[in-house]
Amino acid sequence: MANVTHEDVIAIIKVTGVKLDWEKIDPKESLSEQGADSLDMINIIFAIQEKYGIEITDEAISDGEWLTLDKMLINLNKPLEQK
Repeated sequence: MANVTHEDVIAIIKVTGVKLDWEKIDPKESLSEQGADSLDMINIIFAIQEKYGIEITDEAISDGEWLTLDKMLINLNKPLEQK
């Protein structure tokens, strides 16, 4: 299976209705620092889980492993490579 890209994750986030400045998005900076609130982040996590059929643990979320686009890509591409 092909690796997930920034564009793939951004497309998922856009579907959730989260409003961010996509022209200025920094993949290394936390989405919450770029304007996403806690409810937005929950919606993003749920959308990613649904799209890719994975479970994201509360621990992984609280450890900050899903806060940036870059971290999301790393975490998404690991399990997909193992399938």
